Amino acid sequence: MNRKLRVGIIGCGRFAAPGHAIQYALNPRCEFAAVCDRDEERARSFAGKFRVPEYFSDAEKMLDSARLDAVSIATPTFTHAELTIAAAARGIHVLCEKPFSISEEEGRSMIDACASAGVRLHVGFHKRYDLGIALVREKIMSGEYGDCFHAELRWNGLSTMGNVPLFNRLVEAAGALGVSLEDFTPDWRFSDPRIPGGVLEVFCHVADLALWFFGAPNEIEGEAKTVASDARKPDHAAALLRYSNGPVVYLTMSPRSLTLKESECGRLNCTGGNLYYDTDSTRQTFFPARVTAETDGGLFGARRTLPPRISLNPLMNMPHYHKINNFLLDAAGELPDSERDFVATGEQALEVDKVIRTILR
Repeated sequence: MNRKLRVGIIGCGRFAAPGHAIQYALNPRCEFAAVCDRDEERARSFAGKFRVPEYFSDAEKMLDSARLDAVSIATPTFTHAELTIAAAARGIHVLCEKPFSISEEEGRSMIDACASAGVRLHVGFHKRYDLGIALVREKIMSGEYGDCFHAELRWNGLSTMGNVPLFNRLVEAAGALGVSLEDFTPDWRFSDPRIPGGVLEVFCHVADLALWFFGAPNEIEGEAKTVASDARKPDHAAALLRYSNGPVVYLTMSPRSLTLKESECGRLNCTGGNLYYDTDSTRQTFFPARVTAETDGGLFGARRTLPPRISLNPLMNMPHYHKINNFLLDAAGELPDSERDFVATGEQALEVDKVIRTILR
């Protein structure tokens, strides 16, 4: 890369800092040049925190004047199409947060706009960058353990919205001390009718992993429901994906199931053994998922831990950083073929959207 790419962020809310801003600030391939939020004071504060020289309250003004090469869009889903198309029209590469789109038509318009402008479009499904989960996919695709005929991917007790006693007590203590959590869990996520809110905003990660492993399914069934009496959006979701020449895949996400700790796990049953991965959203920030294989090794069988291929660059073992680094490399035309499979494309995000819309129906 002959020069640093000038990058910016639209949307300075909860997902912007850990998933984008910190990673841009750490990455030597870019110059973190500008941020934008409709709340000008929030944009100013965010820019100061990350030492970004320019801040804006109008996205199109930033896209016109900040001389950006690439931009992260970390705003609500119903704004994604307008902002992505605006960036593409100016030749700016786009990393769009999930869920990708509110309709297939809007999602397709985003993909077409970027393709017509010749700019890269990535979608922020960072969990596929977990090197432990990536190892499981590699084993499934290679057929090392035979054909996968059944898979279960679960995410229970999401700490930030789930029934996790320790986290709930910490939230209560923060409230008692007068600490506002509005920026962390803003009310509009649960009250705005234009977004699915609650669990379905995160369930798309589980769906993305299933489709990354096995591709788009032939049939989708699912349901989202409200369990807690005070929940204003669905807080439990499940889906069943069927493949005509592949596995049956069951997905579930439930913040309402009482858990002493958060758990993201997968069990994949193959004709030659079983593969498991286990992690949580906090541990995953720094450490790959723990991967275990079970095989028929004799009288009692064999169970062993499979070490992931750790990068020599510690930052590349962090999914959010890896995601941002690949986006910058692709924007510069330097993404290695070995990294291409990690990238969540607009077309893949449309398939994930289809799972979410099926559950909502």
